[in-house]
Amino acid sequence: MFSTTWKSTALMLPSLLFWLSGDVVQARRVAASTCPAPVPASYPAPVVRDGYEARLVATGLKKPRGVIVDSKGRLLVVEAGKGITHMTIKDDGWPCLSVEKTTTLVSMTDLNHGIELSVDGKTLYASTSNSVYSWAYDADAVRVSDEKSPKTLISNMTNVGGGHSTRTLLISRKQPGILLVSRGSGSNIDNGATDHSSGISQIRAFDISDPNLGTPGGGKVYDYPSEGWTIGWGLRNSVGVAEEPNTGGIYSVENSADGIKRFGVDIHEDSPGEEMNYHGILRFPSSSPSSSNVSSSPDQGQQQGGNHGYPYCLALCNSSLPFPSLNTLKTGSQFTHDSTPYSIPYLSSSDSSDTSSPQAKPINITTSDTSCSSANFIPPRLTFPAHTAPLDIKFSHGNDNQSLAYISFHGSWDRSTPAGYKLCAVLFDTSKGEPVEASDSTNSLVDVMWNRDVSKCPEECFRPVGLAVDGEERIWMTDDDKGDVWVLKQVGEVKGDGDGNGNDFGSGSANGDSDSAAAPMRAKRSGSGAEWLGVGTSVVGAVTVSVLFGVL
Repeated sequence: MFSTTWKSTALMLPSLLFWLSGDVVQARRVAASTCPAPVPASYPAPVVRDGYEARLVATGLKKPRGVIVDSKGRLLVVEAGKGITHMTIKDDGWPCLSVEKTTTLVSMTDLNHGIELSVDGKTLYASTSNSVYSWAYDADAVRVSDEKSPKTLISNMTNVGGGHSTRTLLISRKQPGILLVSRGSGSNIDNGATDHSSGISQIRAFDISDPNLGTPGGGKVYDYPSEGWTIGWGLRNSVGVAEEPNTGGIYSVENSADGIKRFGVDIHEDSPGEEMNYHGILRFPSSSPSSSNVSSSPDQGQQQGGNHGYPYCLALCNSSLPFPSLNTLKTGSQFTHDSTPYSIPYLSSSDSSDTSSPQAKPINITTSDTSCSSANFIPPRLTFPAHTAPLDIKFSHGNDNQSLAYISFHGSWDRSTPAGYKLCAVLFDTSKGEPVEASDSTNSLVDVMWNRDVSKCPEECFRPVGLAVDGEERIWMTDDDKGDVWVLKQVGEVKGDGDGNGNDFGSGSANGDSDSAAAPMRAKRSGSGAEWLGVGTSVVGAVTVSVLFGVL
């Protein structure tokens, strides 16, 4: 009886499997017929790393910069020179995402980049080159209170002569009452940044928990240079700022100097490198009287508010490339240069909010690179190729003690061969809250999406700016050059490069010549083949196991 039943079941399995596979194929056909076509790009389709898929969902925006996702899963995008646009996303499952409706949430032409939401999603923040504003935000009604009369929270951030005009905003998830604001330099080599009291080239933090802050008619408005407290300074233009979600460590990505010479030799093609800097774990200055501002991380303990070197010292991009007077410098080491302001002694911060360390003696900066040692300035945690222009950094939620920091590289202008113009990722160890790669690594970046031919950039390329990671780990990305909004998702295993260095994601190249450059763009209308195959296999497996279990 047992053998007869087993044989009968075995004979039925081929027909059962064929029937189930037919259902899967039919489901894919239905999805293909209902999924809206991707928005066509005005340039050659970018390349997407195996294991990821990308889809262009919107175009025609006016210089879209900062982007965030609200509590309803909708996008809020800063259109520089216009205001804040609300985008309702029609989500029929990956990759069937499209923009269903756009609404002008805030009409304010001075807004140019910075945008953030409070932890509860009910307060919206945005910035101009001079001020930070806030509005009460209703995600259900898609509106803000007093659109034309926002609260002014922070002011006095304008750089004399213009210069870098964006003011990036970050609300801490570990310390929800703290707002971080980044301000860049007023020129390429801005000697004003040597004076801590100027507020130039700094990331500063402000306590915004007071509900009366910025209230029209008498509410307090912070003065950026003199109030709040210092997270980091000596940072030429740190446009991307993020909080590592496990430890709460603050990281920024810095755009370094252009046109640099060293001992009369033009080195600007490949140095200085762009930087990822670590600023310690965020805390109120008074939270630990004995060691105010000192990180509790055993692996990356350092003083919050340290100086990172600019304009005195810049970071070596790659020690394997030609460099005058290399000596003992290695990748990430800081060096002096012909524009170093030797006449201005370095004087550490006398920030009145930091009582943990006395005013240091002035350091006379000389042509010797020992002036730039870590005893005086904090070196970068990682160094990236020169002129690639990192403009945002956002963390994935992570798993298995690892997460990714996604970084948008806007692309070069000060280089004979274009570089950047891509989305990359850096692998993090979440238990330590730091990158897996060592500080002198030249292989920390993993290309996720890039242009096929960077020699045609910027005219025929996407130029990524703002990033946002939503609750489903989808990555939303703006392009201010083409007016686009992209969305990407990891849909399968991301292949490594097989070099044995422990980096599961392999190693991307400096200029987009990735080891997977031949991989096609995978923004399929019919959905992810990997996802559909997984569903079909799961169904077949479940039914097969059930049948066999019944027999046994």
